Amino acid sequence: MNSIKLVIYGNPRPQQRPRFVRRGKFVGTYDPPESQNWKESIRWQAVQQKVEILEGALILHVWFWLQRPKSLPKKVYWHIKKPDLDNLVKAVKDALEGICYKNDSQFVDETIYKRYATGTGKPRVEIEIRKN
Repeated sequence: MNSIKLVIYGNPRPQQRPRFVRRGKFVGTYDPPESQNWKESIRWQAVQQKVEILEGALILHVWFWLQRPKSLPKKVYWHIKKPDLDNLVKAVKDALEGICYKNDSQFVDETIYKRYATGTGKPRVEIEIRKN
């Protein structure tokens, strides 16, 4: 297999900063619940689509289709507000690690898009991972 194509349904969420908790002398970190739930959804949907782990240098293409506010004019399709593109892709890459590839350091090239879901399109993430 030289490529993987996935469609992950749900409104894309960014990777949030880790939270810290003190337990006696030790400080622990954890993922905020919203980030954790979104990554679990990505993992579950990827496993359902029966993907295999790719090895070697990889190229990543990701299209984020975010939910369009009802008050926004139909002619606007660029999503220029938060969440940031790099935080969105970080959550996806972290979630798919160990399912589609061994480590996200395998990526040598990335193309990432962020748009509003148009018409009857549902919020989703379309992912293509190819061997270089």
